[in-house]
Amino acid sequence: MNRRIGQWLMALAVIATLSPGCSQADSRASVERTAGDAIHDASITMRIKTTYLFNGHLNPFRINVDTRGGVVTLHGTVPSGVHRDLAGEIAKNADGVTEVENELRVAPAGGDGLDPSDKSFSDAVRDATTTASIKMALAFERGVKASHITVHTERGTVTLTGEVNSQAERQLAARIARDTEGVVRVLNQIGVRG
Repeated sequence: MNRRIGQWLMALAVIATLSPGCSQADSRASVERTAGDAIHDASITMRIKTTYLFNGHLNPFRINVDTRGGVVTLHGTVPSGVHRDLAGEIAKNADGVTEVENELRVAPAGGDGLDPSDKSFSDAVRDATTTASIKMALAFERGVKASHITVHTERGTVTLTGEVNSQAERQLAARIARDTEGVVRVLNQIGVRG
């Protein structure tokens, strides 16, 4: 079902991208060239956004990338001039880019720039993976009722909450969390019933 929705969304995106070119009264060759250009620009944008996504120094959710005719325009906010320059250099080096208009703003301290508490994408993926690993380990452990335990991971620190039937079950849950790869520290806030 999700795959079918994804296919429909992709088809709608292509139609939306091609619609302005198709509404022109130009020749068919001109329409095809315009559609090809739109697809080429979209692939440049995708390459740049993907690179930002995997760069540990940039927050890709605060940088907008727009490509028209090979000219890339960057909008959004970054925490420093170094981040602004880095984003610009990455865009300049992407295949197919002819020019970069770097309109990124450096946000003043306390402004709308990258907040130090914001996690990078890689941190978020690492934490989600750690949480999932702990939940799976708890689910397969016979001495623990996993459905009564909530697991939250923040930069390698795991917080366990919930309520279990015994102190032994509480300690076992903490040991499982500590033994999981990627865990820096465990905060065991599980309560014991009774």
